[in-house]
Amino acid sequence: MTTYSLDTNVMVSHLRDDRFAAETGRFLRRAREKKIRLVMPDIVYAELYTGVYLSDDPKSEEARVQSFLAVNNIEVRTPRSLKNAKRAGELYSRHLSRRGNGVHRILPDFLIAAQAEATSEGFITWNMLDYRNLGLKIPVLSPDKAR
Repeated sequence: MTTYSLDTNVMVSHLRDDRFAAETGRFLRRAREKKIRLVMPDIVYAELYTGVYLSDDPKSEEARVQSFLAVNNIEVRTPRSLKNAKRAGELYSRHLSRRGNGVHRILPDFLIAAQAEATSEGFITWNMLDYRNLGLKIPVLSPDKAR
């Protein structure tokens, strides 16, 4: 069974009904139909909960997020070792040494990428350019390109 790891922006797209929401919805339907396992790193879960607690009605927003995760059978993956943290540090250090490239990222993005690499066959994000040149060993795909 294929497993894809999801970036925060894929889920936020659906929850906020932004310009990518329709395509995100099609991706989620394809994933259910093809029985693709969807996972998210625990850091993504924390980022979703930042939105929950910043909302006007955290209890209602939490119920909406949990319902979305359940309907789409999205699992939260937690790291099992320091290996992911080390890999994130490696990726981040490479990025910092190339800072002149104009793309400035923060460490949690590298933790998300390293955990996706450790737990899935592909990383799904709407910010492909941010992750494309990190040196990941799995493909980085947008929801509309993931099959």
